[in-house]
Amino acid sequence: MFAVNLLGKFQIMNGAGILNDDNICSEMIVKLLSFIIVHRDHTLTVNELIDVLWQEDETNNPAGALKNLMYRLRTIMKKTFGDGEYIITTRGAYYWNYNYKMIVDIEEYERFCDKGDKTKNNYEQKIKYYEEAIKLYQGNFLTKYSSMHWIVPLSTYYHSLFLTTVKKIAKLYVETQQYEKMEKVCTNALCYDAVDERLHCLLVKALIYQNKNELAKEYYDRAEKLLYSTLGVRKSAKLNEVHNELMKTKNGVRAVEIQEVNEEMAENNNPEGAYICGYPIFKEIYRLESRRINRLGLSEYVLLMTVSLVKEAMDNNNEKYNEYHINRTMGCLEDALRESLRIGDVAARYSDSQYIVLLPTLDYEDSIMVTNRITANLYEKVSNKRISVKSDITEMAMVESLGK
Repeated sequence: MFAVNLLGKFQIMNGAGILNDDNICSEMIVKLLSFIIVHRDHTLTVNELIDVLWQEDETNNPAGALKNLMYRLRTIMKKTFGDGEYIITTRGAYYWNYNYKMIVDIEEYERFCDKGDKTKNNYEQKIKYYEEAIKLYQGNFLTKYSSMHWIVPLSTYYHSLFLTTVKKIAKLYVETQQYEKMEKVCTNALCYDAVDERLHCLLVKALIYQNKNELAKEYYDRAEKLLYSTLGVRKSAKLNEVHNELMKTKNGVRAVEIQEVNEEMAENNNPEGAYICGYPIFKEIYRLESRRINRLGLSEYVLLMTVSLVKEAMDNNNEKYNEYHINRTMGCLEDALRESLRIGDVAARYSDSQYIVLLPTLDYEDSIMVTNRITANLYEKVSNKRISVKSDITEMAMVESLGK
């Protein structure tokens, strides 16, 4: 009986020995053996194996190259597992010897997922099956060879099945109040897919359910930045749902004195300059301020500052070069905002190249003056002719104009 791992690193073993990527020392042999294992219920023609292993014109004599690979594979297997006819040759084809049984991780994974799906009204057993499945997932299907055309659809399928299973078990952990397990399974899953928005949301919820509210808020901010930088997702319905839960979190049920409340809310250090916050917090402050000025019949302004490279300085063939100068300038812009704005002003990074600023109690002329001060401060720090800064000032929207 052979045990085979295809999720993550390739490995085949029995009581006599182990073969893996490292000791086979040939990617082509691993690819050949993997394909035979996955399709061991079929007879594989020479042409089929050639199409799998080589792109067009990669070898002048593919049939001869395949014959040589098969000889080397059989030699390695006999040396490791003992004499035996593991792969049988027939007229113009090869097939795995059915007498040598296998337990393959991808098949076991599907089996546990299927049993979990079919289990009804028994959360404990359902969770157990899903946990066994997740334990088998050690990475994407044949990760090292993920560019091969026959591996791509299988890798996508098993990866999708893994994410689906994690989300199913996370829901069951909520229903059974196993929040620590929920946190662990989501953290583990994010190692294999760091940009799955739903996983990030589930992890934040797991932290909230354990009353790890500060940790949940910190993680939410990191997740939002990651999703924006990689996917361009600013704040989807899923993120908005989690953000609303975060805003509702409480410190507990113990009654406290007003002085304790004040001490908790006060900043630890003496604040200097403007308040730089994350965009979700800025948005809440904006809406609160909009309500206030609407009630008082006042006008206030918002400033959007956009950093870009001048056309002559852009390198269309080196995106990292362009990103370096933009990121460096954005860091300087944050410093300029802190130094140029008042202690009660609020600013947040809106995108990779933009900052948005709330300018309370200022009229339009004063807002222009403040914008010029920020810009001058920035250029003192950057002194870079490659950089251009565009400033847009607009009046804050009234309450009735704000989106939900």
